[in-house]
Amino acid sequence: MTDDLLTLRVEKLSSHGEGIAFSEGKAVFIPYSIPGELLTCRIVEDHSSFSRAEPIDIKEASPDRAEPPCPLFGVCGGCSLQHIEYSCQTRLKQDAARETFLRIGGFDPGELEIVTGEPYHYRNRTQIHACGDGGLGFAKAGSSEAIKIPRCPILVPALERWLISENRKARPYRALSALIGERPRFSVFAQDERIYIEGRDAYARAGVRGKNFQFPVAHFFQSNIPALEKLIERCVEPLRGGRALDLYSGAGLFSLFLADNFDSIECVESDTASMEAARLNLSLARAKIGFSDIPVERWIKTPRANRAFDLIVADPPRTGLSPELRAWLAGAQADALLYVSCDHASLAHDLRDLTQNGWKVEDITLFDFYPQTGRLEAVARFARLAR
Repeated sequence: MTDDLLTLRVEKLSSHGEGIAFSEGKAVFIPYSIPGELLTCRIVEDHSSFSRAEPIDIKEASPDRAEPPCPLFGVCGGCSLQHIEYSCQTRLKQDAARETFLRIGGFDPGELEIVTGEPYHYRNRTQIHACGDGGLGFAKAGSSEAIKIPRCPILVPALERWLISENRKARPYRALSALIGERPRFSVFAQDERIYIEGRDAYARAGVRGKNFQFPVAHFFQSNIPALEKLIERCVEPLRGGRALDLYSGAGLFSLFLADNFDSIECVESDTASMEAARLNLSLARAKIGFSDIPVERWIKTPRANRAFDLIVADPPRTGLSPELRAWLAGAQADALLYVSCDHASLAHDLRDLTQNGWKVEDITLFDFYPQTGRLEAVARFARLAR
């Protein structure tokens, strides 16, 4: 750590929720700050192209500064934006996303629409950490150490009540580990009152826009069901055609909605437990369903990948599309591509490649799946250019 003190004006918000100021042309990332604020900060990391600083004193505060409802905000690493009034958060996240598409993707999306929901008590799924004192909590900000959480205003009420109840016990992890095994970090899910816990429950159940799903508790499923329902209503349910391809299909979430308006769907998912759930979730689907439980990069080398598709849906991990998949998409026989992304930086990178190889962006919509954090979900619709 260095003792260098700087007085800087914060100019914008990063995609990770930090304020960005500039000192002698170098970006300085300052957590818990707001664009427009003037503050004194201390440099804690100094690199050749950027620095990180901790705020010491706010000389000019933003009118959008809010009182965080969580007493552990700034200590717990789960949230980064509780100090910003929610409507301002969404504006700043729109601006950050647009700049990312311009800077990385070379594409100006114009004024991006952002679909919002409840700013608190929205999270249906989270990972709980065992703390050194035997309690249950989350990782500290900037640390792998866990801190006991007395309550959490981000979690849906059923999960928050469960966490409060558990942490009122002397050493809740000791009793819980006897039930779920030694799991220093484990997933929990709740939609209504039923709590599903990794290690105790193999599968969780969720209702999404009138359809019922089950999925492995230990594996990925969206963590904000109300926001997910808005995404499906706007971006998935209106789609129609003959043959669809669902890449990274998980437990068959999007495929079950596509099955109402497509004749056949090919699901590709390398996680065998999620694919087992997909087979159950899609067992009564109207459409003909094909399942390939292999990595996408292997599937694109199979004869099935040579067929024509009316629609391709891709919901990749945060790292985005692999080079092999982008190369395949350049020559794929498909009319439309729906790209669902949890990281708009990787989406912007892939967007640049796709638009240089036969695809045109029709629309990008942002969905605030993660209020109080810098993260967003984005959905991009692409159309195939005439060859």
